[in-house]
Amino acid sequence: MDGELQSNIKLVLFIFAIILCGWLIKMLFPVITLVIVAILVVYIMSPIVSMLVNLRIPQPAAAVIVFLLFLATILLLFYFTPPLIYREFSQLAGYMATDFHQYMTMLFVHLEQMDAMLGLDMSNVLIFTINSFLNELPALMLQGLQQATALRVPLLSELWSLLGLLFLTFFLLLDIDRVKATLVKFSPPAYRKEAAHVIGVIDSKVGAYLRGNVIRCSIVGVATGMGLYLMGMPFAFLLGLTAGILNIIHNIGPFMAAIPAVLISFTPATPHPLMVFALYLTIQIIDPFILTPFLLGKAVDLRPITVIIAILCGARLMGFLGIILAIPFTAVVKVLLNHYYISWIEAGMETGTKKAKETRKGIRKKKELAGKTSPGYNMPPQNQKPRG
Repeated sequence: MDGELQSNIKLVLFIFAIILCGWLIKMLFPVITLVIVAILVVYIMSPIVSMLVNLRIPQPAAAVIVFLLFLATILLLFYFTPPLIYREFSQLAGYMATDFHQYMTMLFVHLEQMDAMLGLDMSNVLIFTINSFLNELPALMLQGLQQATALRVPLLSELWSLLGLLFLTFFLLLDIDRVKATLVKFSPPAYRKEAAHVIGVIDSKVGAYLRGNVIRCSIVGVATGMGLYLMGMPFAFLLGLTAGILNIIHNIGPFMAAIPAVLISFTPATPHPLMVFALYLTIQIIDPFILTPFLLGKAVDLRPITVIIAILCGARLMGFLGIILAIPFTAVVKVLLNHYYISWIEAGMETGTKKAKETRKGIRKKKELAGKTSPGYNMPPQNQKPRG
């Protein structure tokens, strides 16, 4: 009875500990998010620090230089990018209400003619739905733009969070190697080698993926925007920015980025839709066959279905940050599973095969010994007389 009571108490305490950990994670989620973002930024910038250290610049000075470059880049982006986005968003809202609306009116005429030819009555419902969406779209776009420019995201709405992110990034740049060594020392002595291996896997997978993806998406965004601008496409900056951001989402993002550009190209005074489609198709052929192998290599070796599931789970759990973290996290889990679980299974199978062979060999020896000690084994043949 006492043993059963102790087991129940342990179970209750275990459940209480899980609930307490979940509550703490929920309460500290903004801080955890800050730490994750700072680690991601450090993973992106750490090769530049290593390069400066190789040029015989002291590590603290290299970290300060890289951090100042990071600050300057952020300030320049915030100075030039929001005004361009706001201007093109405002123009796009007016464009949707005028030129694109006229194009949709022409499309509605064709739908009504098709209904008359086929004897159907589907155009009324479709026209009403599209008109309602187009009438509400400019207001929704401007509302979303105002919310985005107001920075009403809870994490960035407070000044201490932004300062905390900057300080975390700076001190992690200074002490990232010491932090890794401390994590290894905190692990039990028997598992320190494995802990160092896990940290090395995370470094290689997460760091290579983030750095390669930033460069890859930047190239895709700039190439798309420049191509559309040279074609005479309106909103080239906004469409190029959309292509670069959505290119983070493997396999799905490029198609999502091409949809608004192709739809706009059907309106008057724009390039032919086939030209726009050909531009996106060309860039997306170059991306997986040249940019991805060169910049990412084996950093992400996942099936498309695995990537889609990982992105959906990451978006559900952590939003846009989850989309960025989902793929490298899944790649790390896959590598660790291959290294530990699958190798453990193969080792078990080899051990089982070896034991089976030894068992069969032992059985054969027992049979041979049994045959040698059986009566009449050394008896001479019947037609041979015994000597003496």
